[in-house]
Amino acid sequence: MREGVVGTQGSRKLVTRNLARIFSALREGSPLTKNEICARLGLSRPTVDRAIARLMEAGFVRQDGFGPSAGGRRAILYTIDPHARYTVGVDLEIPELNIVVSGLDGNAVVAKQMHVPSQIVVDPHAALDFVAKSIEDALSAVGIAPSRTVGLGLGAPAFLQGDTITIAGRNLPHWVRVPARKSLQTALGVPVYVNNDVKFMAIAESRALGHPDRVMAYLALRRGLAGDIRMGGSILVDGKPFHGGNGNAGALHRAYVEEQELKEAQSLSAFLADRLLDPILHLLHLFDPNRLVINAGILGTEEGSKFVNEIRERITRVGHETLPREFSVTMAKDEKFSCAKGGALFALEMALQHPEELIAQP
Repeated sequence: MREGVVGTQGSRKLVTRNLARIFSALREGSPLTKNEICARLGLSRPTVDRAIARLMEAGFVRQDGFGPSAGGRRAILYTIDPHARYTVGVDLEIPELNIVVSGLDGNAVVAKQMHVPSQIVVDPHAALDFVAKSIEDALSAVGIAPSRTVGLGLGAPAFLQGDTITIAGRNLPHWVRVPARKSLQTALGVPVYVNNDVKFMAIAESRALGHPDRVMAYLALRRGLAGDIRMGGSILVDGKPFHGGNGNAGALHRAYVEEQELKEAQSLSAFLADRLLDPILHLLHLFDPNRLVINAGILGTEEGSKFVNEIRERITRVGHETLPREFSVTMAKDEKFSCAKGGALFALEMALQHPEELIAQP
């Protein structure tokens, strides 16, 4: 009797593992026929038949036309249904709040921009309650049940300390060691991943580029509450964020310019380039990237392009002896909702690390 129980448990694990393998194969190479799945995974046709039936019943897989004719009946193609489950990305660029909802293909189906009310922005607990309610409203507006979301990525201009965030700055004195992950996870009932905003922006940019560099440095200009401009940094290695020991790798020291200084500048792009060049060079020399991507979208298209050119010229002039010839400096391709997009992509990647758990959810 004991052996029978063990055998049944082993059989269930095998079925679950095969479901996960077929799900992953379809996500990576859709559309596929059943015979193509058999050949790729070395599984029998009855095993694939049963797995496809279960995945279709659960809503993860759908038919997607027919394969080419080989003289007989054309084989049915199967693909992942991107709307079977969703992930949420949030950019908490106080007071601005951006929310993106993405499907299993990583493409955004919802993108909303709003602001945290000024009367609660200084209170982290009230602000996070507002974020949770805004996420629920965004899902409800397009008819997505919260149970169909499998993860949330929250990006904030913050330093990470375990599962808490600290936003430096005199305008937000109470945002110190705020348990953002626990707060949102309790309110929404989904896995929550908290990271620095620029790391999530870099993930979205890597996807927009279509292929990861060996090492990519990413910089973003963002506005503070007092009208100042700060610059954040991030490093991707083979398309994955380099977090460092505590999650703060790529953070730049004193990379900001006060509002009054900005008002007095004769040429904004040149002034910013002069002020921010040193921390940029430190980042480049430390991580030796193949590419530097700069998101200067807050300056507008023309001024942002000027800023990138100013940085490129200064790097060429100052850093030519230590930076490789193939090193390039480019403008970001994905500037709108990039942090929220990256947060949703990161949450999706985390969910797909355990596809057997994902497809087992009701």
